[in-house]
Amino acid sequence: MINDETPEAIQTAMHLVSLSQAAAAPFKPTDHANYAHVIVPEGCKLHDISAALEKTAPTPTRKSGTIKLKSLASLIEHAKAEKAANLQSNPLQQGVLYADPDTCTITAVHNDSGLTPGWRDHRAVLKFEHTPEFLKWKGNNAQPKDQNQFAEFIEDNFADINPDHAAKLLTVATTIQATTGINFKSAKRLHDGQTQLTYNENIEAKAGADGSLTIPSTFNLALRIFKNAEPWALTARLKYRLHAGGVKFFYELDRPERVVEAAFADYIEKAKETGYPVLVGQPD
Repeated sequence: MINDETPEAIQTAMHLVSLSQAAAAPFKPTDHANYAHVIVPEGCKLHDISAALEKTAPTPTRKSGTIKLKSLASLIEHAKAEKAANLQSNPLQQGVLYADPDTCTITAVHNDSGLTPGWRDHRAVLKFEHTPEFLKWKGNNAQPKDQNQFAEFIEDNFADINPDHAAKLLTVATTIQATTGINFKSAKRLHDGQTQLTYNENIEAKAGADGSLTIPSTFNLALRIFKNAEPWALTARLKYRLHAGGVKFFYELDRPERVVEAAFADYIEKAKETGYPVLVGQPD
């Protein structure tokens, strides 16, 4: 209480305190329906310094951020650890895995929907990347090569081919001899006096030093489709054509996109080891 006997300096200080309290009154947060409200007078600005204050503490108030992982094993281990931590600190909070087949990505959102709302800003992302060997075989798919080029390609990628097929393919590529013969079937005279012939073209191909080696129509590959993952089996059809006195080889992979889909679906199934529910799609 201020009276006539209060020193002037104290009176001034107490007036200033009263004025500051009156000025700050509109900025005092009030809680309503789980939200804090602040009324800011015209010409004034409210600054949120919560993040700055949090950085002065030894640790953050909660986990957030996104990490990028390179293997499914790392994602499973990481998600299991986060799930165990949530069970201790916040049993009502759980994580969710989002699997996107279009981008071959699995995203773990550790603070996603559970029995309570989550911030959904604590994540781990695994982007499955194709291996160099898969990209090489896919890039050369249905690309004709002469005998030397095809033999070099087989030699360079020998380890990807089924052992029972690899040596035979190399032998075929280096020893094949192909000849073509034409059998005429019929002839008829056209109205302009020309003669039209109908014929069948027969290609005879032999391989091996003595020409006794059977040329395989298909061969099998064992390729790692994605990095840091196990190999998958693919089938390729071997084809050859006579071209300018020589032979052109090429192969056609049997539905490689199906193998990619199957590999990713298998990884989704394994990701369920985390204990998180798995949804096919992308988190927002």
